[in-house]
Amino acid sequence: MLWLEMVRDVDDDLAYRSFFSCHWMDSAEVDAKPFLFYLQYLTYGGLGSRRSQLSALECLNTCLLDNITGVYHPETVLNLVGHCLELEGHSQLSVMVYRTSLIVFPRNNAANWHLRRLERNMQN
Repeated sequence: MLWLEMVRDVDDDLAYRSFFSCHWMDSAEVDAKPFLFYLQYLTYGGLGSRRSQLSALECLNTCLLDNITGVYHPETVLNLVGHCLELEGHSQLSVMVYRTSLIVFPRNNAANWHLRRLERNMQN
C-alpha cells in the first residue's frame, strides 16, 4: 500500500512536478495522526481484535472528516481510508474514496494505481 505512495506517478505526471516538490515526491508522505489510526487498524486486524480494529477505522474516518482542510497530504489520508475500506470488503465505496482523492490531487497521486488495481480485481 505505502509502496504505491512512493511511485505515485502515472503517464505524464512527472512533467507536472515542480522543482520544489521533486525531493519528496518519491516518499510516502502522510500526516502522523491518521497514519497512527491506519497502523492501529492493520495491527488490530492482525491480532484478531475486531472491536479495536473497527474503532481505529472510525477514528481514521473522523480524523479525515473533521480535519480535511487541516490535514497534511489529504490525498494520502484518503488513500489510507480507501485501503481500509477495501480490506473491509467495500470495493465500491473504496473506489469512491480513491476517486475523491483524485479530485483533491489529480496528478502524482497513488490513487491512480489503487483504482487500476481495484478495478482490475473487481473485473476478475
